[in-house]
Amino acid sequence: MTQSGINNTYLEKNNSSELSEMHVFDIQMHYMLLHQQGTVKTQAPYKGYLNVLLLRNKDNCICPYFINQQSYIIRGGENIIHQIDKGDIFEWKNIYDQNIGIVIFFPEGYLRELNFTQHFNSRRFREAVLTNSDSRMQLLQNQLLEFSESNSLEHKLRIQSCLIDIIAHQVESLRMENREDGVALMKSMYEKIMLAKKLIDEDMSRHYTISELAKLVGTNDQYLKKYFKQYVGKTVSNYITERKMHYAKQLIVSGNYRVVEVAHMIGYKHATHFTTAFKKYFGFIPNSLRYSFLLGYGGIEALDLLKMVVL
Repeated sequence: MTQSGINNTYLEKNNSSELSEMHVFDIQMHYMLLHQQGTVKTQAPYKGYLNVLLLRNKDNCICPYFINQQSYIIRGGENIIHQIDKGDIFEWKNIYDQNIGIVIFFPEGYLRELNFTQHFNSRRFREAVLTNSDSRMQLLQNQLLEFSESNSLEHKLRIQSCLIDIIAHQVESLRMENREDGVALMKSMYEKIMLAKKLIDEDMSRHYTISELAKLVGTNDQYLKKYFKQYVGKTVSNYITERKMHYAKQLIVSGNYRVVEVAHMIGYKHATHFTTAFKKYFGFIPNSLRYSFLLGYGGIEALDLLKMVVL
């Protein structure tokens, strides 16, 4: 059979068969970054939903906004979804430079694409709905900010991906809330994580391992690591180190303890190991902190006391 014969046979078979149906997602989304002081006003481009997000940072405070002159307040780290109609007026009033907000408009059909209405009563959206802001949400928000700094095609595609992920992640959280077993599970896990945090806070002399903590609070290593990061915002190891180092710093500047004593009080058998960890965390050794304290509070006479300081 000639090559052309092969092609003709293939075409005849292909044309005679039924074409497979493709899944189509027709999603139109609009977004704005709100990172400057002042007032921003815009109009809803279609009937659907408005997602307002205020990124969490150490200097966060509340930020007011309005929908058709109805006032709302959002706090750092919160995400709020509203049901809106086409032409509704959204107004953002930012009085603090450190506030960074994200506003996302998406059509009501998007929730249908996610089969959302099969799992959740959408009438709840007639009022503002507060959704969970975990480490995953914070990562997506930061990625969106990073990609928005460039107008390249690649970054525009990644921005679209972030926007979809932000909405989808909130929908997943709301689905879990709506399931009674999901609520019970999340509440139980939250209590276990708070117990683990309490154990760490109450005894700075202990060096807990992941396995020890998991066993004490009644969960496994995997869940402890996952949900501790979600609810506390840090890994277990990073949180333990942070608490120990800041506690050690308080003890040193009190002037009541030598460095070797502080090391033992936060669970280090050898002061040299503590000094290494302290310098890695703060960028200077404990004795330099103690030296500054003695000079600040004792003047020149403190130099004699400093000679008594040993590791």
